[in-house]
Amino acid sequence: MANLTRNFTQGKMNKMVDERLVPNGEYVDALDVRMGSTEGAEIGVIENSKGNLKVTTLQYNGEELSSQARCIGAFEDGANETIYWMVHDPNFTSSNTGKLDLVVSWNANNNIVVYHLISMDDGGGVNTTLNFNELYLHTGIDLVDNKLLFFTDNLNAPRKINVQKNYPDPDGSGVDGFLAEDILVIKKPPLSPPGIQLIQTGSQENFLEERFICFAYRYKYEDDEYSATSQFSNPAFIPNAFAFTQASYLNEGMTNFYNTAEITFNTGGPLVKGIDLLFKDANSPVVKIIEKLTKADNGYTDYQDVTYQFKNSKIFTILPEADILRLYDNVPRYAQAQTIMGNRLMYGNYVEGYDMLDKDNNPVRLDFTVAQENTGFEPDEADGDKSSFSYTIDGTVSVPSSKATFDMTGLDLVEGALIGFSFTFLHDSWSGTTPIPTSSTINEPPLNLSFAFLLVKDYASVYEWVTSPEFISLIGTDLPSGTIQPMATADNGTTMTDVYNQ
Repeated sequence: MANLTRNFTQGKMNKMVDERLVPNGEYVDALDVRMGSTEGAEIGVIENSKGNLKVTTLQYNGEELSSQARCIGAFEDGANETIYWMVHDPNFTSSNTGKLDLVVSWNANNNIVVYHLISMDDGGGVNTTLNFNELYLHTGIDLVDNKLLFFTDNLNAPRKINVQKNYPDPDGSGVDGFLAEDILVIKKPPLSPPGIQLIQTGSQENFLEERFICFAYRYKYEDDEYSATSQFSNPAFIPNAFAFTQASYLNEGMTNFYNTAEITFNTGGPLVKGIDLLFKDANSPVVKIIEKLTKADNGYTDYQDVTYQFKNSKIFTILPEADILRLYDNVPRYAQAQTIMGNRLMYGNYVEGYDMLDKDNNPVRLDFTVAQENTGFEPDEADGDKSSFSYTIDGTVSVPSSKATFDMTGLDLVEGALIGFSFTFLHDSWSGTTPIPTSSTINEPPLNLSFAFLLVKDYASVYEWVTSPEFISLIGTDLPSGTIQPMATADNGTTMTDVYNQ
């Protein structure tokens, strides 16, 4: 029998003629064959390739998907012999929206189908929470650590699910058991810095004394995911009264008047599992973790404002270097391509940002004119009224002009206001058995004393202000309370009384 050799470059099947007359480049018959690695046969033989075999039927609540259901994305996990696929059925009659979207997987080893996400109604009765569309295929799907499945379809924001987690099914009314935010790749960070209130406590420890400390916080979500860090607060520093000393030629009052900072933060929504409180010194780029707080362990509710006291100098954990400059998560609004490169999730063919449009959907035009404007500021000044006052010195002695009274009517005692007092002390008379100094030195020189008070909060009245612990601590009261240093010298004591004694 003759040996016929043919090439099939034309790729045509011709059954109309005898095989001896078939033109070169055409063929009479063809079979699906494979060679080199076999399926159940000896190595090296040519055999028919296996075709498709139906292994499962998708359904929900006993109802099979309609004939219009389509697979719009698939991912093969070869290591675990599992396939994941996204399904959209636009004609599922048991749904409020008439739609059913699924994320499912099938394992070839145990022949088990797992319904990871079932989405029928986002609560509006129009769309599902997954919002799949057969015109937008999932062209980017990746599995990380056999746990997190990331996918994108160029229609919805990039998403991820935990394939080891049981997401709730729709409730009895058909509304989805999960929110769109549950499966977003991006995680919401705190939108504002924590609130800071400085207070003075009885503790002798003062970690804030010579440091400009700023505070921030971040949220911890499921799967050990963290949000970006919030903005940092202003430095928690209110100086003492001005105290220039000749010994050092420095302003020794440039130390923190307070030793404790009360940090107020918000616990975030239901997806937030914990809060990391952070701080950094203005002189260092290192961000340190004050405390890791868990909502469940501390009994915190959602969106609750919580206050935490910071006052010690314990050993703190340092935030990883990769998170120090993480001011936001750079996740696009939607993307067509996705891949994992160098342990980093990357997107391509994406859209980010928003067009600035007015109410009529026209581009916003920012036209403005800059002009210089000078506003003068003159601090309010008022002289105190002087009157006589009786002192108990070798009996009762009345000293003229020894009592000062200040009228503070109409003064705004608001946070940030600076109120200063200036006094001039002159010698009036001498008492006691000590020899009287020569008259030429009794009144020379006069003692000039000034101090300033920076209001750290609003006060309802002058009485509330002058009786506050912070005002009393600045003026100095009596011994042995500790507000006045005994035998004050130029090297100790910062209250107004201490400065006078010096």
